[in-house]
Amino acid sequence: MLTIKDIKYKAEKKFKTIKIRNDVWGFQIQRNTKFIKGISRKNIDKLQLLFGFDFPWDYREMLLIIGGLDTDEISIDPDGEDEVEFHNFFYQYPRDIEKVQHVLEDIKTNIMFAEEALTQAGFDVSKIVGYIPIYYLRVLVVFENKNLSPVISVCGSDIIVYGNDLKEYLKNEFCRNPNN
Repeated sequence: MLTIKDIKYKAEKKFKTIKIRNDVWGFQIQRNTKFIKGISRKNIDKLQLLFGFDFPWDYREMLLIIGGLDTDEISIDPDGEDEVEFHNFFYQYPRDIEKVQHVLEDIKTNIMFAEEALTQAGFDVSKIVGYIPIYYLRVLVVFENKNLSPVISVCGSDIIVYGNDLKEYLKNEFCRNPNN
């Protein structure tokens, strides 16, 4: 089983040779992007207080190793009608706590869709203690059981399980071949 460090290494290796595609809408990771160093255990403990619940073990591990991306992602309009845009979608707390409120509101407004997706994936939604937006519209679902760490993708009422655990999500988001 891959560790967070393994996933970081594999993703950064992929980032070294990644090519920006001019025929794709949406943001793309740029060549030679690296992950920023994570934060201390003390700062993770402070974040848990800010959120009001204990984090899953995998998320704590991720926060120790990965603190975001060092290069903004780029969005190129293939039709050439819009300006090139740059954005960094990796949330960093406590800095981005205000920035993620719209994602948390989407979940609150569409909780039945989130619970339906999670239930279909085999999770007991009665054991959810909270949600943590981690990357763009990707949200870590926090359960009482700290061994669980599913990630959902939230866009209004369009909610899917994007990874049955954080490691699966990170592989899906950062390690898969975009042409597949």
